[in-house]
Order: sequence, then C-alpha cells, then structure tokens
Amino acid sequence: MAKVKLLRVTEEGINLVAESARVSGVPLAQSTREIIDLITDNDYSSALEHIYFTFDVTGISVALSRELLEHRIASHTARSTRYMEEKGFGYYVPEELERKGNDETAEIYSDAMKDANEAYTKLRELGVAREQARYVLPLALHTHYVVTMNVRSLINFFMLRLCVRASPEIRELAMRMYKICLEEYADIFSKIWCRGFTLGVCPENEVRPIECPFKKILPKKRDIKDAFEEQARRIIEKELKTF
Repeated sequence: MAKVKLLRVTEEGINLVAESARVSGVPLAQSTREIIDLITDNDYSSALEHIYFTFDVTGISVALSRELLEHRIASHTARSTRYMEEKGFGYYVPEELERKGNDETAEIYSDAMKDANEAYTKLRELGVAREQARYVLPLALHTHYVVTMNVRSLINFFMLRLCVRASPEIRELAMRMYKICLEEYADIFSKIWCRGFTLGVCPENEVRPIECPFKKILPKKRDIKDAFEEQARRIIEKELKTF
C-alpha cells in the first residue's frame, strides 16, 4: 500500500497566487477569495504554479513510477537500483490478486517475485554488480519516490488519475495525495476531481465503466460536441478565410 507524506508546501500560497494574478491584470478591487474562484472556475491557472508541494512516497511499484514520469512538469527523484541493494525486496500486489487470496493466480505471482529475488541475490553473491543484477528485478519492485509538483500540474494529475479508469495503483496514490492537497488548500482543490467533475462533461465518453459515480449525472463530451459541431465547423471555416 502506498504511503504519502508531505515534506514541504508553499506557505501563504493563496495570497501569493492572488498577488501574482493582480500583476497580470486582475482588478485590484477583487478579494483574494474572488480571485481564487475566478482562476479555478475559468482555468486561468498559470498563477497557481507559484504553489508547490513536495511529497515523500513509499510502497509504490517501479511500474507506477514510470507512470508518474508521464507528468513531466514536476521534479522526480527515485530510489536507485544501481546504488541501492535490493535483496529481499518488497513488491506491489495487485488488488485483484489480493481479493482472490491463495488461489492459483496469487501463487503464480508470488512465485515469480520469489524467483526474481533469488536470481538477484544469487547474481550479487557471484559478484555481479548491482547495475547489472538489477535487470532481473520486476516492475512490481517497491521503490521510494520524492516528487515536487506545482498546483497547476497537480490539478492535471488529479483530473487524469482520480478517474475510475486510471490504473488502480496510481489512483490509490492520487487519492492519498489529493487528501493532503485538500487539507492544505481547500479553496483550490475542493473544485477539483476527475476530468468529468472538474470540466462538467466527461471526455471518456462511451468507455465510462459502470463503476463511475458520475455516469448518470455527467453528460458525455461526444454528445455535447455532436450537438453543435456541424454549425461550429462552418464558423471555423469562416474564421480561417479571414487569414
């Protein structure tokens, strides 16, 4: 199970964002709360980049760390299998296998982890360097991760990874990170969840699973776009002719 600890967060971030927004032209008469509402409701989010969170994350797999790297506007530091010893490593067990208990599939999985550990240990005992022996390590290997993200990037992360279609492990991580962010800056993050909730329309369209809690109340992006696309296309063609 992933564990997330907040290492550092920008203090007085709401005031910092508001002051930054005023520099860009937001009326001085608007209160700090009004500015935050304006920014989040209208996605004027560049000013949110002034708030940073740094998380210490343990108990996640190497596979998940690869997914985290897809969020490139962030600072990433991970445990090195080149310099750190991995004998007797811990590993991630998918929820589906945990639910099934000690049946054949769970046994196959645990045997694969045991074999990988034995192979790694034997190679090290034979004098093979860590940077060479590590190639037998599985993607399930637990890693230690430190990531720093600004609020704008975190919003993008949560919109994608809180969706029920996200892979279970990264959705669990996103949930834990979101709870921390919500506690620190509720004025911002209370308006954020998956893309469907945040945008008011779901871009997952027909692939939304039955488990989606918003399936019956959020319209599909495809349906909304179909309603105006032909007329909008004519407008776009007209606009293009002006250039």
